[in-house]
Formats: sequence, structure tokens, C-alpha cells
Amino acid sequence: MCLIVRCLLQNLAELAVRFALSEGEVLKVLHELGLSKRESEVYFFLSQHGMQQVASISTRLKIERVQTYRTLRNLQEKGVIEATLEAPTRFAAIPFETLLDSLVKTKKAEASTLEAKRTELMSYWRSLSAKGLENPVPKFRVLIDRKRIYAEIKRLISDAKEEILGLTTGLDIIQEDLAGIFDSMVDLAGKNRSLQLKMLTSISKENMEIVEEKLGASNKYLNIQWCHLALGSRAYQFVIRDTTEVILYVTYGNRSPLSNQQDSGLCIVSEVFVSALRQSFMEMWNNAVPAKERILELKTGKPPTETVVIRDPKDAQAKLLSVLGSAEKDATAIFSSDMLNASLKKEFFDYSKEPIRFRVMAPIDLDNLQAAMELSETFEVRSVPISYLMMLIVDQRHLFIFKTLAEKAGVGSSSYLENMFYSNDQRYVERVGGMLDDIWKRGTDVRDLMSARSAPTLNYLVSESDSVTKLVDCMVRDKVSSVTVTDLSGNPVGMVSQRDVLEKVVNLRKDPDKTSAKAIMSMPILSIDSDESIMEVFKMMHKTGMRKAAVLKDGKLTGMFKMG
Repeated sequence: MCLIVRCLLQNLAELAVRFALSEGEVLKVLHELGLSKRESEVYFFLSQHGMQQVASISTRLKIERVQTYRTLRNLQEKGVIEATLEAPTRFAAIPFETLLDSLVKTKKAEASTLEAKRTELMSYWRSLSAKGLENPVPKFRVLIDRKRIYAEIKRLISDAKEEILGLTTGLDIIQEDLAGIFDSMVDLAGKNRSLQLKMLTSISKENMEIVEEKLGASNKYLNIQWCHLALGSRAYQFVIRDTTEVILYVTYGNRSPLSNQQDSGLCIVSEVFVSALRQSFMEMWNNAVPAKERILELKTGKPPTETVVIRDPKDAQAKLLSVLGSAEKDATAIFSSDMLNASLKKEFFDYSKEPIRFRVMAPIDLDNLQAAMELSETFEVRSVPISYLMMLIVDQRHLFIFKTLAEKAGVGSSSYLENMFYSNDQRYVERVGGMLDDIWKRGTDVRDLMSARSAPTLNYLVSESDSVTKLVDCMVRDKVSSVTVTDLSGNPVGMVSQRDVLEKVVNLRKDPDKTSAKAIMSMPILSIDSDESIMEVFKMMHKTGMRKAAVLKDGKLTGMFKMG
């Protein structure tokens, strides 16, 4: 039976079970069954008051007599009213049950006629539209109301030939299951075994049973796959059909009972748009966890092995927040100099909600020394050589590797979260953890840096009268790239680097045995007292542009301080 007739019969059934009907309800049904508004009013009036003359009908309903005659004639032609043979003529309504049967039969006949002509009409329509299909134009339709959105999704699923890709939130999956959307997918997959269906959602204890049930319904003969991905605050959902159509939608009702926002969506037909959205979906899919592993994690509390690159900064931030928020023991991080400043802008450390041991390493210089000192009030901070990677290990179970900040990103930028690497594979975590422990042991506590006493004692010194040959031997022996040159009293007077040797001796083809260290050393050299404040040392080095400073105690050289 056609949809129109089913709707009409449903309305009639609803009317039949009610004890009392209002005039408006009856008139509405009569209008839906094919009577005009005025015809419905006249029929309703005659049903209430019995036989009536034209004058009475016209006066009571406030209709002009000419219009009354026309309406009565139309009703007679439709078999809705009967007329007497007396003069003046009186009119009476046929029984309501008889009227309903007559109108329903008429609608059925019309529907049958339309169905019989459907093939012929569609063929004719395609002949008219053939030229327009050569270069289809992207189109979209606005969808309002959740029922209509779900109806369109079911229609889209039924039209699929090759593939269905769906993303839905952990909250909406419950509503969509009640609407029968996932059952429609299973039915379609049973009919079309080559069809691939992929569903991506945030699986939690609240919706775990639904997903598990659908996995059970998806036997080995059906290409239905479910995966879990932490979607964070993402509110939109979508369903992609093949490569041509997508429904984007947002539902609000199950998020906030006080929300006045209406569920809405877009049905978009555009191969370019669908292709771009499909690519985004596949990137998320490749970073997702199979549903079975996620359900096992929820049941046992043991997380599945996961190694992914999270491209979206929002998704990366959600992952970082989740891990640090549930940290139990410790965390170790190595940052760039810029990142240490960015961390004070609540870009990183505020994620940690528990009082855990937090070890932080970074190259300490004049630009970030103040930031390092402030961090040291809460965390353990050490200065280490320049790092080309930014890494974090949490509880010896979770590894994060971040990209370095772009030069123009600025302090407080979250661009370091783009393309973030994450793994809880213990093989990776243990290897990187051992490397960070070694770096930590060789680092210098930021509080010790507040005095130049922490500078190491030098064992690579040469006299200004020593030859370049002896100088190079010293550099090779101590495996250093530069040496300090002293006068006869042991005071530092200059520096010689590998570059000085190459440019001033090798390039000029001088005899290294006959060339002295004094002849090629760089001057002047910055000298500082061992009790000097490290902040003042950095300021002097920054002002002079020098990267090294000789540390003196009682006028004697005791070590070398190097910035960066």
C-alpha cells in the first residue's frame, strides 16, 4: 500500500480511538482526504444540523449564496451529500463512515494510477534531464528535526552501493540505535556482501553494550567494522555514502535538556566535498582503536597497545589531558627553550591534575631562565644541551613526541600539538625512558645555575706559547671542539676553536709546528667570578654576544661556562 494511503489510514485510526473530536480535527482530516476547506465546513455543518436549505446554510456559515450553490454542487458530484426532490431543495450529509470509505477508495485509485504510470513518467523525465547530468552541480538541502535527519540517513544507507562511513558521538549512538539506523546497516550489509561499512565513535561504559551487540550481529560474512576514537568536545556527526553524498548533522536534545537549539543538518551532494571529508575520516580511522580492544579495556581496565600520529591539535590536546589527568606516579619531559616559556602560559602543565613527580629538562638561557626558576618552585627542572625533540613520558606507560614550535608561532602557541606522536607500546616507552633518564643525570639543576660555581673544571688548557700541533693534540685527546689559552700566570687570554685552526692555519697553509696558539686565538675572552649570579652572567654573555665565559676563583681559572 502506498505511503499516502497508509498515512491517511493512520489518521483515521487515531480518530477512531478517541472519545471526542474537535471540529478543527475533523475538518483537518476531511481536508487531507481531498475536500476543500469550504466543502469540509459545509459537510460538517450538515452532519451536525441535519437537512438544511441553501438559505440556512449560507446564513449560518456566512457564505454568499452563489458560493454556497457551487460548493453544494461539488459535494454532490463527489457523492458527499444528498438532495431532496422537494422545493425548495434541502441537502443532507451522507454518513461519516460512508464518506471515509469513499474518499479512501478514491485515494487508493489515484495512487494505483500513479504507480502504473511511474515507469513511463521516470523514463520521460530522464530524457529531459540527461543533458544536465553530464556536469552535475554540487547541491545541498537543509534538514530540520531529528526524525527527518534520521529518516534521511536511513534513505542514504539504503541507496549505498559500495561504502558507508559514519562518525557519531558517544551520546548520539544511543539515540541512533533506538531509531534503527544501525539495524538498517546490518540489513543492507546482508543483502550486499561487497558493501563496506565503517563506524567511528567514542565507546564508553554507557554505550559499550550497544556496540558489542552490533559487533555480534556483524558476522564474518558482513563487512561492518567499528572503531573507538576519543572525540573530545566534537559535536557534529556525519554519514558518507559511496563518494557522492554526505549528511552532516548536529543534535542537541540529549546534551542539554535546557537547550533551545534545534537539531539540524545538511544533505550535501558533491564529489569534491565528500572526497575531502572522506580523507579526514580515514585519517581518524587510522588513528582509532578497534572496538573489540576498546571494549576489552573497559571490561578489564587494561588499555590496548596504541601507536598513532594524532594530526588534529584538539584531538591531541584531549589525549594529553586524559593521560596527564589520570597520571599516578611521575612524568618526565624534555623541551626546547621556547617551549619552556610557552609552558607558563598554561599550555601544558595545567593538564596535570594530580600531585605527581614532574621532571622537566630544557636548554636554559637568558630568555627562559626566569620561566625555569618559576617552574622549579613546583617541578624539578634541569638544564640540558639543545634538544631537537620534545618528548614526554607519563608513568613509564605513555610516550608523547611533539613537533618543535614554529619560529613565528610565538609563546603560548599550541602548534606543537599538530601531528603529535603517541604510543603506549612498552618497547618504545622503555627505550625512550632510558634515554631521558641518562640525559637527566647529566643535566644541571636550575637552582645550581644561579651560581657560576657549577661550571666544570677544565682539563683542556694550552699556553699561548704552545704550538698549534700541541693545541690540536689537546683537542683530540680531550675530545673537545675548543680550548682556552692562558698566559704565563695561568690567566685566560683567549680561545681557539676548530674553526680557528681550519681558517687561520690549514686554509693559509701555515706550519702548525711553527705557529703558536697566541697567533690564532680569538680575543677577548669573557671572565666571570665563581660567585657571580648566573642571571648576571647570562646578561653579560647576551650583551657581548659571547657563548662561553671563563670562571675564575681568587683570580685563577677553575672552569668554563657555556650558554646553550
